[in-house]
Amino acid sequence: MFKPSVISLDSSSIAPQLSSLKPLGKVLQQADLVSAAQIEVALRDQTQYQDMRIGEILALRGWIRQETADFFAQQWLTLLKQKRKQPLGYYLKEAALLNEHQISTILSEQKQGHIWMRFGELAVSKGWLKQLTIDFFLAYLLCSPKSESPVTDCYSRSTLVIN
Repeated sequence: MFKPSVISLDSSSIAPQLSSLKPLGKVLQQADLVSAAQIEVALRDQTQYQDMRIGEILALRGWIRQETADFFAQQWLTLLKQKRKQPLGYYLKEAALLNEHQISTILSEQKQGHIWMRFGELAVSKGWLKQLTIDFFLAYLLCSPKSESPVTDCYSRSTLVIN
């Protein structure tokens, strides 16, 4: 029987709410990229198509892009362990959640100066991403694990990281 993709996360140094082993579907669900019902359907499909991975099924059903599934399956764990962090837009582009034009638009609006919104806030306000998806990336990739409130710390630093 085919086992779902599992991503190993070091929860002690990254985020205490995640267990040490997290199935790909759960990570995508926590990032608010898919719903629990969609994961259930994909897992049911997987029993019939045992040669397919859950990310492939989710992509074939049109619920996420294949590049997004590949990002989380192939790059996520490595990125979590990296000390040197990239701007938020870099990760969102790598995950195929934003394209180059969308990132350029956000950065251009930030540089105009009259819009004092953070990168993620602009992406959400334009309807390109959900707030929970932004919060997920900030909490796991850009926050200091020692912060009392990881999301608050990320938001206070995100402008510096993005610009």
